[in-house]
Amino acid sequence: MNDQGLHARHPAFDATILAICLLFAAALAGLVLVGDTYAGFIPAQAASAVLPGWLWESLTTLGDGRVQLALMLPFCLRYPRVFWALVVGALLAGMMSRGLKVWFDLPRPAAVLDASQITIVGARLTSHSFPSGHTVSAFSFVVAWLALLGWWRALPIVTLAVLVGFSRIAVGAHWPVDVLAGALIGLAGGWAGLRLSRRFRWGLGIGPHWALVSIAVIAVATLPFDGQGYPDTLPWRIVASAWGLGGFALVYLLPWLRDGWQSVNRPLAGVVDDRCPP
Repeated sequence: MNDQGLHARHPAFDATILAICLLFAAALAGLVLVGDTYAGFIPAQAASAVLPGWLWESLTTLGDGRVQLALMLPFCLRYPRVFWALVVGALLAGMMSRGLKVWFDLPRPAAVLDASQITIVGARLTSHSFPSGHTVSAFSFVVAWLALLGWWRALPIVTLAVLVGFSRIAVGAHWPVDVLAGALIGLAGGWAGLRLSRRFRWGLGIGPHWALVSIAVIAVATLPFDGQGYPDTLPWRIVASAWGLGGFALVYLLPWLRDGWQSVNRPLAGVVDDRCPP
């Protein structure tokens, strides 16, 4: 299976993503209009207590964009269109998320609730609550795979994105409204990135592909040294980093050393100029 079909037009898929975004936007607007942007946090945290804190901490780490790059690295050469769409979508969603965080600078649960009302797992964060950046990252990662695999085959990826979002409440880092906004921005950014990656194919060229993969390798290599406030996830970060760097070595470096530069670049030949299937 290759990813050439990613650049085909899928009106039903586009309509479904837009409908979900509108549903999220309506729910978000409802919470804002009633003035209860903290709603649901305490019941959600209570529900999360049925599972251990280390599990939620591990799940929340999947919202780290570097972990997603690590998971993707062994497949970048096989699915270059997916990789390019993910990069564009992540950049768009990330810029929207960062801009809103700075613009609103809303307090996180730890800055509002009494210590007896909240369970904190990992670092105690107090500012820039809206939206949840981990949720943005997780949901933007979903869209290209949904377009390629379809809803049923991509269900495990969607499920993990939902769990990442819920984990941000479970670890005490975000309000439910932050997670909802993060899902909306992630889906919208991922969908826009998919559309733009079809039109602007610069990242599918051999040189740009290698440049983007090299940046991904550097980012993945930092995983064992920076847990972003979750030091107990070090074993998982080491595994993710080893997976990504090992996959890069097997897929890119070993064929290059064994058979030469052209053998590695052969799967990318003509991809930037290919035509979308009808």
